[in-house]
Amino acid sequence: MVKESTIRFVDFRSFSVYFLINIISTEGMNISLISSDKCRSRSFFSSFAGLLLLMISPTLPAQTYETQFARPLGQVLNEIGTRFNIKLKYDVDTTGKVVPFADFRIRPYSPEESLTNVLSLFDFKYARQDEKTYKIKAYEYPRRTPEDGKKQLSYLNSLYKDSAEWAIRRPALKKEYRERLQIDPVLQQRVATKPIFGKIRKFDGYTVQNMAIETLPGLYVCGSVYSPTGKGKHALILCPNGHWADGRYNSDEQTRFATLARMGAVCVSYDLFGWGESELQVGMPAHRTPVAEIVQLMNGLTILDYMLTRNDIDPQRVGANGGSGGGTQVVQLTVLDDRFTAACPTVNLASHFDGGCPCESGMPGMLACDGTNNAELMAAFAPKPVCVISDGGDWTASVPELEFPYLQRIYNFYHAGNNVTNVHLAAEKHDFGVNKRAAVYDFFVSSFHLDKTKCDESKVTIEPKEAMYSFGVNAEKMPANAIRDFGTVEKYFNKKADAKIHSDIDLEKRARNFVDTLKLNDKEKENRVFNVIKTHMKAVRDWHNEHPYTSVPAGINPRNGEKLTDVHRDVIACSAKPKSVHENLMNGLRKDLTEDQTDLILDLYTIGKYQFTLKGFKAIVPDMTEKEEQYVIQQLRMAREQAVDFKTMKGEISAIFEIYKDNCEKYFNENGRNWRQMYKTYTNRLKAEKEAKKKINIQ
Repeated sequence: MVKESTIRFVDFRSFSVYFLINIISTEGMNISLISSDKCRSRSFFSSFAGLLLLMISPTLPAQTYETQFARPLGQVLNEIGTRFNIKLKYDVDTTGKVVPFADFRIRPYSPEESLTNVLSLFDFKYARQDEKTYKIKAYEYPRRTPEDGKKQLSYLNSLYKDSAEWAIRRPALKKEYRERLQIDPVLQQRVATKPIFGKIRKFDGYTVQNMAIETLPGLYVCGSVYSPTGKGKHALILCPNGHWADGRYNSDEQTRFATLARMGAVCVSYDLFGWGESELQVGMPAHRTPVAEIVQLMNGLTILDYMLTRNDIDPQRVGANGGSGGGTQVVQLTVLDDRFTAACPTVNLASHFDGGCPCESGMPGMLACDGTNNAELMAAFAPKPVCVISDGGDWTASVPELEFPYLQRIYNFYHAGNNVTNVHLAAEKHDFGVNKRAAVYDFFVSSFHLDKTKCDESKVTIEPKEAMYSFGVNAEKMPANAIRDFGTVEKYFNKKADAKIHSDIDLEKRARNFVDTLKLNDKEKENRVFNVIKTHMKAVRDWHNEHPYTSVPAGINPRNGEKLTDVHRDVIACSAKPKSVHENLMNGLRKDLTEDQTDLILDLYTIGKYQFTLKGFKAIVPDMTEKEEQYVIQQLRMAREQAVDFKTMKGEISAIFEIYKDNCEKYFNENGRNWRQMYKTYTNRLKAEKEAKKKINIQ
């Protein structure tokens, strides 16, 4: 009898452990699991890599000059955390990364200098969350620190000591910013077609009408026009959408548009590129591209062009208001078009943050004139009225001390200091809540002489988003010429999205096909299940791509003395992903689906390998007992569920099924069967049947 031994690994799912039993253990060894939500998968991976190194070499490299005093990054960061009594959180993967001259980079008097010295090697940075907590993040080119913003504003101020020098900088900045956006070649390709309008919906003091405008051939921007019920010429306010939950359809957004319309302004809200109805044309991943930045600005300018042809619009009162990413568009639109006469960027403007989405900062506009930022771009709007709304809970917390004084200085060049204001809500966070909306209303009352007596949000009717679609919930009313893929849009731009964007689009199509197979007939449930599957597929894809088989040492399988195959190394690398990836999928599916429906999704993931393998066992063992069949089904169900966390069908997924097929064969052998003989009998039967068919064909 072989004596059992136990190896424990932290934060690693049991199926991965079982795989290791078959790869690195002798028969009878038991590898068990310690589960810890607080431990990250990198801890396991480091442990496992160390185990393989021990299998390959009796000693680890010494800490010497010849080895550059190298140590694993995760180990060095853990030491910094312990030494300075600080907590480190991770948004990055430290697996396989090694710090040369590690101990010499640690400064005993400063955790921040120590972190900088270590992290800069890998293009990582830290963000201080509180006195004792730091988050380790990848470098973000559009996001800096308030101190960086302070330094840049000081530098910019040094470039223009008076209005004369600013008058030289301003037009050069606007010109180069526009050129770097590369928007003019796209604007020249627009088509001149009339907007498509839906029926007018009447409410208390305002109306809403859906509108779709073709911009590029086959590409439409969809939105809704909120208008006062009174006649005459009205102020126009473009309301580009931000990255809010449910986009322009959420209640905060609808409330703002409708209230401004009740007060006397025509408001136009419209979708982000790849959001709302635009998603039906190009897919949501298209939003995370530089193309989105150009298209969104093209959409705003195209809507402005059309609206200014209408008899009910006063061209002297043209405003822009949006929050978060919508606020970024407000700043950009004022740089691109002088027809705007007032602007209210909300919870976005900062000198140290350009916008975290490629739809805001994907083009190199901020490199204009040797470097600019949103504060300087907004200053280029002077002396026209501007209200910057900020809060204490996001990156705009710096506005009262940094950006607003800078803007005041520029506005004072024009003796128009009163035309720039800042409403700072120090106790609030990043949203477009009631107090921020109140500031918007007050600004446009002052700038456009709207009727404040009509400012009553309780009079607003919140519509279901389906009512705000121009082309129907499933795009059933989409024009025949409408583009239905992002690749067609790309041909209008001198750029190509990276492979990951196209992979995202393919994964989302696959996830949508999975959901469509279920025929749930419940839109909300369909969306929840779709998001669960989509998120899981991307997590599996990203881990696979970021942890190739080469990240696992090319050790020897002690079970058979042969080298670990590339597939085995691939499975080991991909097995180290956080257990939450699997748990989130299964919990999400079981929250909305029956077990049979969940099984169907797992079958789709593994392309029917469960049924195919079960059919094979029944063919090999035609007299299988009920007990034997139950065991085989149990093993194959386990294989199927665990295989969904792997990417390649021929490699990783097949390897996982092989583990459980081996279990079944072993079970038959240990319970009075001879698997080798049964398999031989099966193959002989197949050969005999084949020969019999051949003879019949000859006759």
